[in-house]
Amino acid sequence: MRKKINFNAMVYFISVVDAGSVSAAARSLGVSKSVISKSISDLEAALQTSLLVRTSKQILPTRAGEVFYKRCNVGLGAIEKAYLDAQYHGSSPQGELRVLANAAYGRYVVFPVVQAFAARYPACRVNFTLADDVSDLKMTWFDVAIRTRAFGSNALHVRRIGSFKRQIMIGRDHADRFGPIDTLDCLRKLPFIDYVNHIDEAGWTFTNGVTERHMQFNACLALGPINLVLESVMAGQGFSVLPSFLYDHPDLQPRLKRVLPEWSAETGSILAYTYPTRQRSAAVRLFVDWVACAAQGLPFPA
Repeated sequence: MRKKINFNAMVYFISVVDAGSVSAAARSLGVSKSVISKSISDLEAALQTSLLVRTSKQILPTRAGEVFYKRCNVGLGAIEKAYLDAQYHGSSPQGELRVLANAAYGRYVVFPVVQAFAARYPACRVNFTLADDVSDLKMTWFDVAIRTRAFGSNALHVRRIGSFKRQIMIGRDHADRFGPIDTLDCLRKLPFIDYVNHIDEAGWTFTNGVTERHMQFNACLALGPINLVLESVMAGQGFSVLPSFLYDHPDLQPRLKRVLPEWSAETGSILAYTYPTRQRSAAVRLFVDWVACAAQGLPFPA
């Protein structure tokens, strides 16, 4: 007969080690501090060894606790994988799906996918957030992140699901005030709207398929996120370099005009980030497929 094991106590122990305190672990798990303390004490009694030691600032694992922590993590990882594998083979997405996306791409491309996905799979509740800058400390809460700028984390699985072009754009209703623009050099005399996260870059490199030109412009405005750049361009405050998922969007296309359409800046990639243990989930897998279809202008999967 298999020995009865208190798996809750193991989860509480791992959470305390990860959080560094019983209070923080209790908040993350939604249980009382007394329940966690009692469970870990019972676990230590059953194992006949001390797992934790308290310092003036935090709780740390003992040597035995470190070994136990590593082995428990492996076991819980296997349990989570088994759960996700079973969910992957489920008939349809269910539960909560947490999605993060860039402000502009998320607003104009991912948000319609979220709405359609939620309508198709009502048993799956989508938690959708827009954010351009995400610190490493806040990168653990999402299941899927759709980005137009790469993350630097090796803990994430990345899939390239599409690409976009970049071209010089002005507001269509205000094009006349800028006069004729026949060459790239004409742009140096016009007000330029830059990105906040592009300030340290050394300008823009444009190509017409034959020649490359590197250009630097004196920005009259530097804005972030790119949604503000878009609004300023449409309001006639200057020109900027915008991605195709904005200037080709049916709601925005009538308000924007391409300048020197034969010239384009560097193309960008649409990237889908997931955690390896979560990408088997039916909700994660299907949602990434849906966004890939949207990125490539294809219909959603049946």
